[in-house]
Amino acid sequence: MPGCEKGTGVAVAPVPNIYVTQLDNAGGSVLIFPVTATGNAAPSAVISGVNTGLSDPHRTAFDASGNIYVTSAGNNCVFVFPGSANGNVAPATTISGVSTALHFPNGIALDTSGNIYVTNQDTPSVATYAAGASGNATPTATITGAATGLSDPHGVAVDATGKIYVANEGNNSVTIYAASATGNVAPMTTISGAATGLSEPHGLALDAAGNIYVANGDVASVTVYAPSSTGNAAPKATISGAATLFRHPNGIAVDANNNIYVADNGAVSILIFAAGATGNVAPIANVSGTNTGFSDIHGVSVH
Repeated sequence: MPGCEKGTGVAVAPVPNIYVTQLDNAGGSVLIFPVTATGNAAPSAVISGVNTGLSDPHRTAFDASGNIYVTSAGNNCVFVFPGSANGNVAPATTISGVSTALHFPNGIALDTSGNIYVTNQDTPSVATYAAGASGNATPTATITGAATGLSDPHGVAVDATGKIYVANEGNNSVTIYAASATGNVAPMTTISGAATGLSEPHGLALDAAGNIYVANGDVASVTVYAPSSTGNAAPKATISGAATLFRHPNGIAVDANNNIYVADNGAVSILIFAAGATGNVAPIANVSGTNTGFSDIHGVSVH
């Protein structure tokens, strides 16, 4: 029986994949690897080519059906591909146009209802679109303005209660907003200050317990904060040092077992760390080499 272990009637969960977004000679691609990949592994699928529309893709997110949402910074679009997409395929849906207010979109996340959250770097904002939005769609909410604390926003995540988390490269902060926040609103909480270790934060991810994981490009580290962190809070864990192989971490993801996946543009690698890793620790896996097809890596997701 499809999807079941033979003779037991027990459903077998699909093996998750690693999704890597990058700028390359084709304009941009999404490279897909099995979660077991290590070393000089070739991707199992590649979304790339003129039909895809991708231009400097930055990050990916997924809906409940497994569709792949990609921010395309080079042409101010969000593209949606079916989970089975491979090759030079056209997107199933495109969010694009003046009404979208997309302007160098970087981070992307979906909430449990399928609403779509996108950070715009060049006009510091978080735009929210209704589930299933397509075409020249107007955001249902936009967080923007001086009170928001947004500054060159990159990664974004949404927790189970709808709170919105943003990594701000411009002012070395993580800002957290109430569910359904819109307009020139102050964050509920801001993590910033010397003790935080934040320095050019790019990627941001949450685990099921609400811990906050940040990839810091400037100091080549991953910092992890407790769910209740605020202000000049020290991280509960910091992964850094020569053994990590970090050079310029851009993206970060956490799987269901809390293993940590880091997209490192400087090392041209995906570096994977065990759950709870801290200190100057070596990755448990390193996906890198000519077979990977890696170029200018931006983001990583696991789904």
